[in-house]
Amino acid sequence: MKLITSLLCVGLLAFSAFAKDESNKPLSNQATFVESFSSAEVTISATGLGGKTGWFVNDMEKNALLDARKSAVWFVLVGGTDPLLNSPDAKTKFEGIAEEFFKGENVNVYISWEADKVISTVKTKLPDGEKGVKMTKLFRVNKQKLTDDLAAKNVIVSKDALASAQGNPVIMVIPETPKGQTPMQVFDTNPLARHAAAVIESYLTARTYEVAVPRAAEQLADQSKMQAEVKGAEEDIAYQIALALGSDVYIIFAGTVTNGKASVQVKAYETTTARLLGTETGYSKTRAGAAMEPLVEEAINDAIDKVLARVSAYWTKDLNDGIQYKLIFNITSGFDDIQTVQDAISDCIDEGFAKNKENVATDKTMDYNVWAKKDDFKKARNVMRFIQKKMTGTAKVTQIVLNRKLIICGVQPE
Repeated sequence: MKLITSLLCVGLLAFSAFAKDESNKPLSNQATFVESFSSAEVTISATGLGGKTGWFVNDMEKNALLDARKSAVWFVLVGGTDPLLNSPDAKTKFEGIAEEFFKGENVNVYISWEADKVISTVKTKLPDGEKGVKMTKLFRVNKQKLTDDLAAKNVIVSKDALASAQGNPVIMVIPETPKGQTPMQVFDTNPLARHAAAVIESYLTARTYEVAVPRAAEQLADQSKMQAEVKGAEEDIAYQIALALGSDVYIIFAGTVTNGKASVQVKAYETTTARLLGTETGYSKTRAGAAMEPLVEEAINDAIDKVLARVSAYWTKDLNDGIQYKLIFNITSGFDDIQTVQDAISDCIDEGFAKNKENVATDKTMDYNVWAKKDDFKKARNVMRFIQKKMTGTAKVTQIVLNRKLIICGVQPE
């Protein structure tokens, strides 16, 4: 009897030691993106690996299911083209909590739905060579909750922190516009374009982005004309309107519906530089006879989440550099030495903004992108005052436009 008890104790100790050495991280790391179900949830097809727990062979499928759930969450964290952990710093911070994060059934709180039907279950060999089971199933991961929890653990930067540092990005949504037309004309003549814009705007507001809606047509026309005069013969109407409204990012969409299937291309641009931040094409499933509106909505949902992930990554990166402003100097005639004025503007920019980029330098125009630290410049007007003060004695600087991140200055002799 003592011998049996001793052997049992040894066995249990061996099992405990084995369990202690096992990692809580997913074994398979096999998953693929299926769809953006909503502004908060994504559907993932994930595969899990499961072996026996000690001597309990019947636990294989249960362990494989848990591993599949972990793999689904893992994919949202680090898989695909737009993971939540999109920087080396975030990955390093998460590595410090990964074991606790994946411990037991902790990941279940992020699974908002899973399919009743298993896609496949097959016998396989595990990485350690032991016999096991491989199971594939559909899961819906609550990406928003996952994002909030990671922000609370200081693994990623929260939107509140970003908003506190430089405000939430203002985003404007407009259709791709044929030459000779304006976005407003497209909206007025194309109900499907209006519906597509409303779907994207709804998605943005659900994610707490600020949305600028270009409905004041006459005002936009006047401001666009002004922007064109400042920029020269500017052809990009979308860019003009985005600058006029003071949006940080503008989203352009275009799409088609044929044979019961919709495809929609969504592009996001940084307004101050017109730099492309992200582009994706989303597709709906083929549904013969279906109305066009739900097909377009499904195609947009397939694309917009990936594009917004890139916008968020851009905004997070800018947090380290400072608030980005577009500075345009219109230099009037009457200066004896234009070179001295240009040098003074350049020195002013270098002194006030550690990171800056000179885009255009002519006798009449100097165009800069500058990144201002919020501790030094809390708003655009502070930037304007700094420039006016530093240019005193060389030239008189006047304010032409002060619109969020767009600052246009007039430079004339004192």
